[in-house]
Parts: sequence; C-alpha cells; structure tokens
Amino acid sequence: MITVCLLMITGCGDKEKERDRRVVLTTGFEENELFFIGDSKCYVPEALTYICNTEKSYGSVYGDGLMDRTLDGINVSDRLTSIALSRLAQVKAMGLMAADRGIALDAKDIAKCEEAADQYMDSLSDGDISAMRIDRDTLLSVYKDYALAYKVYDEITGDIDPEISDDEARIITIQRILITGDNEAEAMQRANAAYALLGEGTSFDSVADDYNDAPQSKYSFGKDTDEFSPEFVEACFELSNDEVSSPIVTDEGVSIVKCLSTLDLEQTDANKIRIVQKRKSEAFDRVYTSYIRDLRTGFNEELWNSLDLSPHILDADQTFFEIYDKVFDIPGTVRSRRSLIRPLDQALTYDTDPLTCGTAQTPIVA
Repeated sequence: MITVCLLMITGCGDKEKERDRRVVLTTGFEENELFFIGDSKCYVPEALTYICNTEKSYGSVYGDGLMDRTLDGINVSDRLTSIALSRLAQVKAMGLMAADRGIALDAKDIAKCEEAADQYMDSLSDGDISAMRIDRDTLLSVYKDYALAYKVYDEITGDIDPEISDDEARIITIQRILITGDNEAEAMQRANAAYALLGEGTSFDSVADDYNDAPQSKYSFGKDTDEFSPEFVEACFELSNDEVSSPIVTDEGVSIVKCLSTLDLEQTDANKIRIVQKRKSEAFDRVYTSYIRDLRTGFNEELWNSLDLSPHILDADQTFFEIYDKVFDIPGTVRSRRSLIRPLDQALTYDTDPLTCGTAQTPIVA
C-alpha cells in the first residue's frame, strides 16, 4: 500500500521520470503527520476523514458488501483508500498553489466552512468520531482546505468561455443497422439487400430485426464522440430528421442509418456542460501538472503501517462532501451524478469508474 500512496501523492507515469521525482521517505515527522507536500502537511485524522467518507460515498452507490469485494486481485477497501488519499493529496497541493497566487478564503467562505463543520459534526455518532479521530476544529480545517481548493480551481479556469453553441454541442439520435460478414463484399451484398427493402417501403424496425448484427440499434452522440469513426459521425450529422443513409462502410462492417432526431435539446444542454468542464479540466491540468512536478514530498511509512484501516461504515446520513455541496450550493445535477466526481475533480480524473480501472495516474479531489 505504501507504494500506491506515494504514487497518488506525486502522480505516476513514465518510470524513468518517476525516478526523478523528489519523493522522500524519512523519519522526523511530527506526531500523527502522515505525509507532506512542499510545506503542506497532512495528519491522520484528515486522512481517516477522507477514507471513511469515500467508502461511505461508494458504498451508498454500489450497495452493502462492497468493502468485501475484490477487483483485479485488489481489495475494494484498499482501492478506495488509495482514491481517498489521492484526493486529499491534491487538496493539499492546491493549498500551496493558493498561497503562491495570493488566493484566500473570505469571511463568507469561512462562515460557510463553520456551518458545514457544525452540521457534519452534529451528524456523527461516537463511533464515527472515534473511527476518524476527528474533532470540530480539525473538521473545520479540513473544510477550509477543501473550499480553498475550489477557489484555486475557479481562479485558474475563470477565463474559460462558458458559452457553447448548439451546433458545437449538438447531440443527435440515430437508429443503425450494422451488417457484418466474412468479408466486406459479403457485408455489402447483405447491406444492399436491406437497403432495397427500405426503398420498397419496409419499415426500418422490420429490416433492423432481420439484418442488424449489433446488440443495439439506437444511439445518441455528439460530434466529439469516440464511439464511432469520424467519417461515420460526419455522415450521420449530415442527415435530416427521418432521412435514411445509403450503406456506409466502417471498420465494424456496413451500416445503414436513420436519423431519429437532428437535435436532442435535453442532451445537447447537458453536453454543453460537459464541454465546458472538459475545457476547464484541460486548462487546470496544464497548470497543476507543471506546479507539482518539482514539489518535495514525503510519506510516513511507519505511521501508515501502524494504522487500523478496517472499513468503518459511517452512521451519519450524509458524507463530508455532501454537506459541503449543500452548504456551498454546488449544483444538484453535479451532486447527483453516479460517478461521485464533482466539478473540481474533472481536472484530474479517472478515464472510467475508479472501481474498475484501478488507481488514477494523477491525483483527484473528492
């Protein structure tokens, strides 16, 4: 686990470059000091707060017994511990960025942190408090660090234009008949037969029932999708409502497409949000990755190995992060996303669900 933790604090990637990382394993830590990044220190109660709340968050999504599961030979509880420390490590690094940029919490921010700390502390059982070794002052400090990380993210990404045109974000919905064969000629022969039936007035659904070799036929996507080839996407976007394409040759086989909708308004609006978040992520990633490259880091291996990290399912109804979202009025559409990744996390995140793809290559914030 110690290797995983170090990778989370510094990021991982090219092995030769990793040898140059300024990772330090040393004695001389303060009492309960688990790791440091530059001049920023993390103590055990902070780490346990992130670990317990990450387990609570994912447990509420994936159900009882999650901590007893293994994925790719790794215990889920250990994996979630890695995720939690990764998030906390980035928050600490962003605190350093805040100091360098002259960013600080104002009185309103601090008042909200006070409110969040009070609400969360009041919700904890004695068992919760014992498991996280937390007190109200420490909890307030953790909330302040988290709020400051948000301010850093907002400052770095503030110049990103939030206005996205309907055309750029447009989501279309199509119905596709995918026809395969032992070779392209065979697939094209079947596709021409299917296309002829459509020309004779046979419904698209009926032809799809007889000819579609794919497990599904209906798809919604935007111009930036990586689900299909650029050539196929371009051909689909040229169709009008209810228009049927001629056979389109792709690597998968031969496709015949019917456009069901040239503009799905609800999904297009959602895609605008995703595009803005992606642009913010890319902007933040460039700044953050450059910043942490030369930071000196250290991890207290002896202390880590002495901790009892048996999973503790918190009794509190809401997590640390949910309380923050509510008090700071983070949009509900973000709070409810199943991935549990919040806007700040978009900067350095997992390609897929962390429960199935392993440890992130770079830290993420909860």
